[in-house]
Amino acid sequence: MSSEATGLRDAFRGALLGTFVGDALGAPVEGWSATRIRRELGEVRDMKEGRRGKGVYTDDTQMMIALAEALLEDRELDPERLARHLASSYDGDRGYGRGTTDVFRRLRAGEPWESAAEGSMPRGSFGNGAAIRVAPAALLLHHSAEELERLAEDTALTTHPHPLGVAGCLLQARQVAAGVLLRGRTVDPVMVAVELRSAAVSLEFRQKLRTVEEFLEKGATPELVHDRLGCNSSALGSVPTALYCFLARAQSFEEAIVFAVNLGGDADSIAAMTGAIAGAYHGAHAIPRRWRIALEEGEKGAAYVEHLADGLLERHLELRRPRGSR
Repeated sequence: MSSEATGLRDAFRGALLGTFVGDALGAPVEGWSATRIRRELGEVRDMKEGRRGKGVYTDDTQMMIALAEALLEDRELDPERLARHLASSYDGDRGYGRGTTDVFRRLRAGEPWESAAEGSMPRGSFGNGAAIRVAPAALLLHHSAEELERLAEDTALTTHPHPLGVAGCLLQARQVAAGVLLRGRTVDPVMVAVELRSAAVSLEFRQKLRTVEEFLEKGATPELVHDRLGCNSSALGSVPTALYCFLARAQSFEEAIVFAVNLGGDADSIAAMTGAIAGAYHGAHAIPRRWRIALEEGEKGAAYVEHLADGLLERHLELRRPRGSR
């Protein structure tokens, strides 16, 4: 394997395992305030026992796994098949939100995916679910912004068709792609935020990214990040937050994830998205060993996630080969 492919393998594994790590680290304090975390735990820096155990993933990682599987099984990624695959992978014990649960219930009842996605609320969900799971698509097409935009939008429409849900998915896809493209380089955090803002399709997200730039230039307390960027389950109130967590602690995978988790709120989801970006940038080798060995295994555990990452890399390299040599 060439040095380029070796570096990409580390980035691909890093993004998927980073999603898993952030999710598992944040899950036990999901919904807690930053104040409660400080009062009861001091700081979350190690895997804690959650409702389903230590190092266990939630719906966030489960949907990411399902999207990776779909991308590897379906070269054209038909939205209907993706929606059905996501619904068939549903495990209510993983902590799915009410909106996504309703979409999957409708799909399982045989409803067409378009109406199922829009039926949970007016214009569909504007939550962060599509953004959290989009890392596999970002890895596969990180080399082509135009192709990635089309794919990311298709993946979002299956469950989160609200314009803000789609825009958040597009932004997170670009953030993970940027992590891959910038790997091994020293980054200028403000310039990264500026470039992402220039590509953002939504005025609301552009305004949030201006706040990210402001915070990177002047600094921001966790309380200010919570109040102005958000720590909730909406795409608008979490995707820019994940970017800030990465860029404000870009020198360290661990510190970026720890910062994200200890903000409180939708801690698992924000840390999962931060982990995808930081993992793509730093690579799997930067994930602390104590976190990696704590992750759940089993049929679709950490080793399986690595396997999916390797499959996505093979598919990516195939897409990059000249047509006559495929």
